Amino acid sequence: MRPARRTQEQRSTSTRKAILDAAIDVLSEHGYTHATIAAIAERAGVSRGALVHHYASRSDLLLATTDALFDAFVEQMRLRAEEVSASRLPLEGFIDSCWAEIFEGRWFYCSLQLISAARTDADLRDSLVPAIQRLHIALDTIWRGVFDKTDLSAGRVDTLLNMTLCLMRGMAVQAVLRDDPAYYQEILSTWKQILPVYVRAQSAHSKAGG
Repeated sequence: MRPARRTQEQRSTSTRKAILDAAIDVLSEHGYTHATIAAIAERAGVSRGALVHHYASRSDLLLATTDALFDAFVEQMRLRAEEVSASRLPLEGFIDSCWAEIFEGRWFYCSLQLISAARTDADLRDSLVPAIQRLHIALDTIWRGVFDKTDLSAGRVDTLLNMTLCLMRGMAVQAVLRDDPAYYQEILSTWKQILPVYVRAQSAHSKAGG
């Protein structure tokens, strides 16, 4: 039997995915400046006209790419958080997973390219701010779920999330010029020792009515 022909919507969805995957590849490998419509279209194997049909401008394309990157990041975090909640992955393992599966991959460095460019590009910055806000709302919800069995306040849980993310961002930036896996593992090991102690101390303080 002949395979069923794809609908126009299916073809469009496939083309958009190919374009976004190509945009992520180009951003990751060549940086923001070289992530042009022409370069991305060539990488995706589509014509410039086909790309512009789906994304009318470079700004539209890069914003859609950002959304795709953030959605993938949130999904990874959600899956790991579910494993923690189901006790298949300890909190320390969750920290390892964040580093190994997310911050060592394309997500962080593509995001860094966009954030760095936004510093001097007001239009890009204005378009990224809502995406960043949506990202952090999703991450806050996921992270709170990891600590839902503790007595930590939502504010303290959010602080732990941001401390962890800031630590890993700094490590990932430093890793660009310092290729020393043992050094970063030592930092992670130290943080994994500090985090449970803090959680226990704060939970005890909360129970004591402090």
